[in-house]
Amino acid sequence: MTASESAPNVAQGTRDRLVQDISTYGPITARQLAERFDLTSAAVRRHLAALEADGIIAEHEMPVGPRGRGRPSKSFVLSQSAHENLPGGYDEMAVMAVDELARLGGEEAVTALAERRIADWESAVAEKVAQREAAGETVTPERKLELLSELLTERGYATTVRPLHVTLPARGAHSGAAARTLVTAQLCHGHCPVLDVAADHPELCEAETRAISRLIGAPVQRLATLAQGAHACTTHIPLTEGRTP
Repeated sequence: MTASESAPNVAQGTRDRLVQDISTYGPITARQLAERFDLTSAAVRRHLAALEADGIIAEHEMPVGPRGRGRPSKSFVLSQSAHENLPGGYDEMAVMAVDELARLGGEEAVTALAERRIADWESAVAEKVAQREAAGETVTPERKLELLSELLTERGYATTVRPLHVTLPARGAHSGAAARTLVTAQLCHGHCPVLDVAADHPELCEAETRAISRLIGAPVQRLATLAQGAHACTTHIPLTEGRTP
């Protein structure tokens, strides 16, 4: 490895150690970090500027003096997003909490929790629909499904909509009958924010399926789930039935 190739790795290693110390000792100043790492203040500030630009750390102003008089000393802490991305055992705690809820209250209690978790899906989609109708758009079931997909992606589901058009045989034996086209779609989640819990408590998946059915206004069917080991959660959704020319 050449010097030019190793330099980014060295910089990343330094920044990783800075993040660790800021997490452990923050709020902490650039001068204090420079002393801990035996680096110049200028070098530390360059790393801190990069970490701040990436949203990993944030400034934290600490007043100087016993009564807060004087020029504030600039120090640094981990940003909120960095805290959320650090491992903390929250998934394990969530599984334990829902297991205990099931033990104390049974399946009905878990179902009530699952319904409460997604209670705002319908109101959020309804608001999106109202905004587009106010702008003059005609919101079809297909469009409503797209809005639902956008909402779920915002909630961390990595959702896509895959349209499916199936041509069906003509009804009746008389000549000239037109073929029919069944318009359906598959709503696919590439990520599940509650996967660890859903693996043991399918009530969460069932509540989501019921909510999707209510939102679209049609019976839907879950074909696969991440919790069951599939590569994606897939829900089959009938939309409209039309006729080809």
